Amino acid sequence: MKIKKVLAVLLAIALLSTAILATACNEKGIEGIALKEGTALGPVVKGQDPDLKDKTLVVTYKNGEVKEVPITMEMISGFDKNTVGNQEVTITYTEDGETATVKVNISVVQAAPSSLELVNSPYVTDYAAGEKFRPDGMTINAVFSDGSKQPVTEFEYPTEALTADNDGIQVSYGTLTVEVPITVTEPAYAATDAASLQRALSEAEEGAFITVSGNIGEASRPDGYNIFTMKKAVTLVGMEGNNVYGSFVVDCDGAVLRGLNINNCGWVTGEATSAHRNAITVTSNRVTLEFNRLIAPAADSLDATEAIANGIVLSAGTDTDTAVKIRMNKISGYGYENANWDSVAINVVSGYSFPYNTTNSHGSEQSVRLTIDYTDIVNTNIFENDQNDLLYADYALGFERMYVLGYASDSAKAVNALTYGAESGMTLLLKAGDYDLGGISVDNVNFRSVGGPVTVTGLTAGANCTFDGVTVNASESAGE
Repeated sequence: MKIKKVLAVLLAIALLSTAILATACNEKGIEGIALKEGTALGPVVKGQDPDLKDKTLVVTYKNGEVKEVPITMEMISGFDKNTVGNQEVTITYTEDGETATVKVNISVVQAAPSSLELVNSPYVTDYAAGEKFRPDGMTINAVFSDGSKQPVTEFEYPTEALTADNDGIQVSYGTLTVEVPITVTEPAYAATDAASLQRALSEAEEGAFITVSGNIGEASRPDGYNIFTMKKAVTLVGMEGNNVYGSFVVDCDGAVLRGLNINNCGWVTGEATSAHRNAITVTSNRVTLEFNRLIAPAADSLDATEAIANGIVLSAGTDTDTAVKIRMNKISGYGYENANWDSVAINVVSGYSFPYNTTNSHGSEQSVRLTIDYTDIVNTNIFENDQNDLLYADYALGFERMYVLGYASDSAKAVNALTYGAESGMTLLLKAGDYDLGGISVDNVNFRSVGGPVTVTGLTAGANCTFDGVTVNASESAGE
């Protein structure tokens, strides 16, 4: 009798375990959905439904699994085929009682366009074999039979890896296509570890492509952390899934860093300056930093009371030919500060000696002020959890009031920039939104909005303050 009871209990436990396991396997949980890369819904001629042939939705599960499902009209809501213009619609996917949605745009046109025209080429037109086409920055118009034109925002393009025989990309909108000229070069080196990357940077000729794959270096310091110095105008291309544990010093004109995931381990008080504090330091006049992910040190890797860590520090030796392009980067977590310094996502420096034994190709003894498009920088990059987003410091003015330009996305960052703004004048770019500056008084500041209207309170604006897209409470603006 006791044996039967034991067997019964064991059987019950086994059945329960099987049920739990089956439930765990079946309930993966939907993380999210998205259109397959390179897929667009449209254009749609007025009165017609979208052509959903070969249109695919990518479903991502919480356990990491991914699958593709065809899009059907039943999934689409909020679409009016009789209203001309761009429409934001909702695609809904349901599985095992769980629902996920994604917003997409569908363009409804009065009549089918007759052709497409390439207005602006994408940011990237020179690729290494193995990269994928990047449409960012590209502008295309749909051209109609009456000569009218309409910008195209939803288009399709190939998403497979490029090969050296690709000299153009066919971008399609409905049944129409337009060719985007590109060049694709076989990389001279393929770096897969720190040693091979150091060797490639040393041996590569000017203009060469170097691809970076896998994990470069290690998170541990100091042995696993590297400083990679670029003395030649080469293009470093991060392939999918790359991770670099280290810092880059760009000491030449014409260098390109693209698609790198840079895990910056920062700088700890007491270590030599060769331990490095920036993810990328540029001491040249022409550099392109695009589509990179710069990740600040983890809190437990620094003495957070004394350490700082910057994303990009940019210096130059002359204001001639400053073809600086810093775009489409995501700069995350540079939030450290100490008694004297704040961390900055992008820090432009003038009036200061060049760091880390760099020579600067223009032979100057210290960096100079640059004339570059800072609005483009703040519009195209993503700043996430940084102490400061963008600051431009001229140390020739002294260390107390040295900021000649700043960009702020919240009140604290705006106050910080204004507190150390140059007395001779500064420009403060403000992301669209509302700001409470806590009663600060300033002179000689040009306030400019970026991306939409800005409202400021808690500001006493004195002599020579100007406002572009910025509204200030009149009772607190002494300059009015």
